[in-house]
Amino acid sequence: MNTDTKQGQLQTVLLFIAALMFGFGALVQIADQRDQTAFPVVYKSLQTPADIVHLTNPVEPVAYTSVVSLAKLPVADKKQRFIALLLPAILISKQHLQQQRERLAQLLSKSSLTNDEQAWLDQLKASYDTDSPAELRKRMIGLPNSLILAQAAIETGWGSSRFFVQANNVFGVWSFDPTEERIMASQLRDGKAVFVRRYGSLLGAIEDYFLTLGRGRAYTELRQAARHTQDSLELIKHLHRYSELGNDYVERLNAMIRHNRLKQYDSYRL
Repeated sequence: MNTDTKQGQLQTVLLFIAALMFGFGALVQIADQRDQTAFPVVYKSLQTPADIVHLTNPVEPVAYTSVVSLAKLPVADKKQRFIALLLPAILISKQHLQQQRERLAQLLSKSSLTNDEQAWLDQLKASYDTDSPAELRKRMIGLPNSLILAQAAIETGWGSSRFFVQANNVFGVWSFDPTEERIMASQLRDGKAVFVRRYGSLLGAIEDYFLTLGRGRAYTELRQAARHTQDSLELIKHLHRYSELGNDYVERLNAMIRHNRLKQYDSYRL
């Protein structure tokens, strides 16, 4: 075999090895991408309403760590910017919830758990206030975007409340723990100071909202209904215990969803 032939064969072998290495590298890169969170969250602080990321579908996964009052904006602009503020946090939280449900199903199918897996499961059960894995599954509900947006709009006055601006508190959640981050309400109750919880981001407020509805006895009917429908106008019928307004609160939610055509956002995804 002459020298030129040997060199040609060597080059062929080297090219083949290089192709294999390139392919292996591509596979590793794909595997790395799959190992990463599908939607890495971008945390963003606001200085003005103009800093709010424009809403698109798919939605950019932005979690706002501080917000500004939208009270002085024209009504239509205020509503659009408020939805652009809240919808990413809603979708991120629902994605996290789905990932938890998938991991829970995986663990419950195993005959034995590692210490880390058992610790994760125990923490999840504690968060949802249940010792039953079957009940835990029932409590980890998802809800339509339109329902959450309607509640958020009512509770914050479309992003105008002090609790929302100063504490990222979307749903007026009270605080009874002096060791947690919180702010004092401007009005007293029965002559005593009351506080609302301060969240590190809007995402934190949304995730706490899902926990509240997932473990509260007052929302058992809501959880049962959510397993059969994701129609917000049907589900709001089970939120009469969410507010002191009772059925009037349900009517306000109904009007909010219909008047602002909030159901259009139920199809939005990350």
